[in-house]
Amino acid sequence: MMKKLLLFSLVFGLSIISMAQTKQQDQKYPNKTLKGLQDKNFYLFSAIMDDQKVSQLLREDEILKDFMLGSQTEVPDAPPKNVTEVVAPFLWSEQKIQTVGKRLMEISESNAAFSSLIQKLRKSHKYAHFESHPDDEFLYKAWELCAKGLDTVLEVYGTGKMPFYQNIDSVSFDVRSKQYVYAVSILGQQARQDARETNLFFQPSLNLSLSLLYANHKDEAVRYDPLGQKENAKAVQAVKTIDFGAYDYASIVVLGGGPENYRDKLSIAGKVNLQLAMKEYRENKAPFIIVSGGHVHPYMTPYCEAVEMKRELMEEYGVPEERIIIEPYARHTTTNMRNATRLMIEYGIPIDKKSLVVTNPWHSSYVESNVFKERCQKELGYQPVDLHKRLSPFTLEFTGNKVSTHQNPYQPLDP
Repeated sequence: MMKKLLLFSLVFGLSIISMAQTKQQDQKYPNKTLKGLQDKNFYLFSAIMDDQKVSQLLREDEILKDFMLGSQTEVPDAPPKNVTEVVAPFLWSEQKIQTVGKRLMEISESNAAFSSLIQKLRKSHKYAHFESHPDDEFLYKAWELCAKGLDTVLEVYGTGKMPFYQNIDSVSFDVRSKQYVYAVSILGQQARQDARETNLFFQPSLNLSLSLLYANHKDEAVRYDPLGQKENAKAVQAVKTIDFGAYDYASIVVLGGGPENYRDKLSIAGKVNLQLAMKEYRENKAPFIIVSGGHVHPYMTPYCEAVEMKRELMEEYGVPEERIIIEPYARHTTTNMRNATRLMIEYGIPIDKKSLVVTNPWHSSYVESNVFKERCQKELGYQPVDLHKRLSPFTLEFTGNKVSTHQNPYQPLDP
């Protein structure tokens, strides 16, 4: 009963405030979580919505207009039988993705207004993995990634499709219940209504995707933002004063390990990893410790690995807060390394200078293995880091790769 009440309160609250998501920036009381999730997962759409000239071109285009109108059919009088019936009209088939992608390429080639948009996208490095492509292909690939990302969110958090990591990323409610079907149908109606504010072809699907993440409590991707002004504020200021040439390494990255119960804030693996990392820090090998790990184990845990490791470092070891950087989003080893590299780039820690990654021997061996490289290639599409010398069973040298800034909406809790 409590879950049902919580679901209804979320949905009806969202139906009132979600309209602010698509209105002009001067509107009052926008939903910060929805905006943050949009920027982190679907930066292309945020950039388009911020560009009045490009937005207008897309609104007026007859081909794209058909996609928008097609998604706004009248809601039937009969209640939907299941969530699939509600979500299906918002999905992007491969054919639709290709049709829209080709049209975007044609419009971009014949309209100078797109040049500034594409340059903005390139400078953001949110699609770093596509930057070697010419402008029209770059735009197509960014669109394709976002469209398939929308489908991922809609299917997992709308219809209950099992995600790749079902034990930690699954939908929060019983999608077969009448209450959930009803709730999603309301969100679908609201998604269509709000889309009329901008009249952009992607808006209905985007609105419903973001609303489903919000309603399912899946805000992990933005829960600690803006990191540089909150948990990492002191460290960000300290970076500006550091002579990295005085250290052997730029940073010490500590991998997390979530507990398997709801009692422990920090697992035994997490404590072991911190002990191992402190050995390197005591020897003054690097000026900063980066602790990495999000809200992962057990499912929907209230505790964040990075936050708890930072607390342990400060309370048990006396490490100054300004020398600790938290990375509270990673849900897998792949994104431990990717996200640590992202923060180093953002905060001005040199990624071409070697850093250390510290964890228990089994985990460390895995990071060094071909299996891990293959997993990075499969899940991210690239290698987030280059590994170098092994210093001990616990410690590896690495340098980060700039392509790590590339967004991945296929994993919307940690894109």
